[in-house]
Amino acid sequence: MVELPQVQTPQAHPSSRATYSWFLVLSFVLMFLLSIAAELPLAPNDFFPYVRIGEEIVNTGAIPETEFMTYTQFGKPVDYPYWLPSLIFFWLFKTGGATLISILIVVLTAAFYVSLWYCLRELNIHPLTAGFVLLLTGLYNASFFVDRPQILAFPLFSMALLLLIRWQKGDNKWLWLLPVISIFWINFHGSFIVLFFLTIPALIFGSGNRKRLFLFIVLAFLTTFINPYGINAWTDMFSVINNESNRMFSKEFQAPLNEGWQANIFFALILLTPVLTAILKPKIHFLYWVWFLGFGWMALSGVRYGIWFMSAQAIILALLIDPVKEKIFKPSNRFQNRSMNIFLGIFMLIIPAAFLPGVRGLWWEKAPPVYSETTPIKAAEYLKQNPQYPGELWSDFEYSTYLTYALPERKLFMTNRMDDFPVEQYKDERAISAARYDWQQLLDQYGVNLIMASIDSQPELIRAATSSIAWYEVFRDEHAVIFVRLEPIE
Repeated sequence: MVELPQVQTPQAHPSSRATYSWFLVLSFVLMFLLSIAAELPLAPNDFFPYVRIGEEIVNTGAIPETEFMTYTQFGKPVDYPYWLPSLIFFWLFKTGGATLISILIVVLTAAFYVSLWYCLRELNIHPLTAGFVLLLTGLYNASFFVDRPQILAFPLFSMALLLLIRWQKGDNKWLWLLPVISIFWINFHGSFIVLFFLTIPALIFGSGNRKRLFLFIVLAFLTTFINPYGINAWTDMFSVINNESNRMFSKEFQAPLNEGWQANIFFALILLTPVLTAILKPKIHFLYWVWFLGFGWMALSGVRYGIWFMSAQAIILALLIDPVKEKIFKPSNRFQNRSMNIFLGIFMLIIPAAFLPGVRGLWWEKAPPVYSETTPIKAAEYLKQNPQYPGELWSDFEYSTYLTYALPERKLFMTNRMDDFPVEQYKDERAISAARYDWQQLLDQYGVNLIMASIDSQPELIRAATSSIAWYEVFRDEHAVIFVRLEPIE
């Protein structure tokens, strides 16, 4: 009997799900992006005013109904739609300071990218492709993950995106979360309308069960009225978008410029997408192109909308390059040890904790500061210890955002709540800051007796006040200079 040679069948490569190599890739991405989020100094601009608002809510037991932090608009009826982030920021900062706030930022950043990772995996994107795309878009997004109310909305956005992609594939069981997302979003941030920029195009152009989706979109819309201001939350949102002061003086409401490496990534991806599409001729569902074009238009009209667009960009880019990756890189037997992959993944997820404020200084000799350099900590402490100086305080705009919380006993010229102040006041603030010919007259007009100027931002004002016989210097450090009026205005 003749023995036939045995045919060697190719050994199948274990799937990434079985070996947890996907977890290794995701952990590497998160290690990199979360370390950036933990390392960034806390910026005062959109943080401390909300800490102060949260403190006011706790102290009074109610959401304020009027402006209470400035002498220029004190008593003016205003709304505080960011009341819930204000309470969260206040409680966390009071409990654990900058470290606990940074932990919150890291957790929210992780939630956003994990949800976005699963969006790509639902589209059958290879883990390596998904990791590359998240790293690339995450570099641009890094500046968005800072201490401000908007960060609480980011995971809600990526969760909604994941629900809709699953709905596209016939999975309706999680759609009930859309109203839940809506009720949190409306009380977190004025960007809640973005939820409907996701769901309504899905209803029109998607391929899932439209009746089910329509039902939950209606419920999500109704839950937007569950907030302290009811329907006024919608009118407040549109008033912020259309506010003249925001459009004229806030950089994030202005169109992006190709300045800096992050902007280079943003514009390069926009230009690269049609080129790759023309060359590769991919089959991408029309809904994803609608999201890409819609959020792309928003991102090109205002810097603040860039993060929404980058999520749509991540989907398109992954669908474009994933088939190419499969042709270039053949399956390998690397990283197939399940236990080692889990161990390394967990280790990488721990690493960002070393970059938290209060921790990084223990091992990093030249660690980044806890607060950004625009935070006048010493100058604020000086004024707190010298309450005898009379009258109203004018300070650098970014300084004033810190002073809202650090120096609550003094009313300020302005805060970061730009829609609370008329355009003319912003123009006056700019004129004083630049030491325009009428700077002294404007300070007289507003009854200002104290100046806290930034050495970096207001060198002309410092020179003008130093040369003036009406002012004398009482404090100076590496960041700020304080002047007191010689003959105070009563």
